[in-house]
Amino acid sequence: MQIVMVEFAVGPERVDACAAAVKQITGTLVAAQPAFHGATVHVEAATGTVLNYMRWNTHQHFIDFRDSNAEKIGEVLGEFGPKGRMLDVVAEIPST
Repeated sequence: MQIVMVEFAVGPERVDACAAAVKQITGTLVAAQPAFHGATVHVEAATGTVLNYMRWNTHQHFIDFRDSNAEKIGEVLGEFGPKGRMLDVVAEIPST
């Protein structure tokens, strides 16, 4: 499993609109993808930052999805200027 983290630095005045857009597209278009395993959306209200951590089979699965849906994604999220990062899971630490 690999992680795709997308950050949106939109400012406090736009953080709610951005978080709503991320939740909407992730819960519909993204969630329907077979290689997608879930996401968590985080907000840092003081700085106006939204982070979307998505779990995919591989980074390539995400890239293929993103590239084939660029227009749809752009319509919903383009105004927020997303910055993506590809992360590898090196450990999962369960609670005790």
